[in-house]
Amino acid sequence: MLRSPNRGVVLVGTAVLALLTAGLASARVPTFKPKTIVPGTAIGGVKVGMTKAQAVHVWGKPDRCQPDAKSTWCQYVAPSSAANGMAQPFAGFWLRAHKVIEIEVETAENAAVDPKLAKLKTSKNIKLGSDIAKARSAYGIGPPSGGEAGLSRAVFKQGKHCTLFYAPTPPYKLIEAIAVGNCSANAGLLIGIS
Repeated sequence: MLRSPNRGVVLVGTAVLALLTAGLASARVPTFKPKTIVPGTAIGGVKVGMTKAQAVHVWGKPDRCQPDAKSTWCQYVAPSSAANGMAQPFAGFWLRAHKVIEIEVETAENAAVDPKLAKLKTSKNIKLGSDIAKARSAYGIGPPSGGEAGLSRAVFKQGKHCTLFYAPTPPYKLIEAIAVGNCSANAGLLIGIS
């Protein structure tokens, strides 16, 4: 019987690949009930103005909450195929004075998570993966302006509440993130929008 001198390396490499693939496939996704995005107000049942306890009751416990000087970002994370398996946030909410001020979802780049996120949509059928031009048309958002920010972001304002449809990858066509919340939140994806 002939033995390959690299057999051990192949077996270890195969085991590492299997673990990485399993890690990319598995992630705990919040329970989105209902599976709606209400512009300016709510995503998947978490609403602006809720307490952290109320938001956690709806989505389940976040993977991590990171405070900064003005607010706290509670995140749900999954291994990302685009980030070599590193855990990246795909959903979360921002808190200030113990109340939700912004809710976000974004493409996870994870085959097990993204199909679940794609079920979240507005009443006008705008969701992650939609064409940003369709969002502009559906919500009466003006044409894109020059520069990356003007091309990649479409902001729908309703009084003090905003919804951001974000297509950060050139040619700035497909929505990869959606945020709803207080226009003046100055946190997360709504930073600088007022």
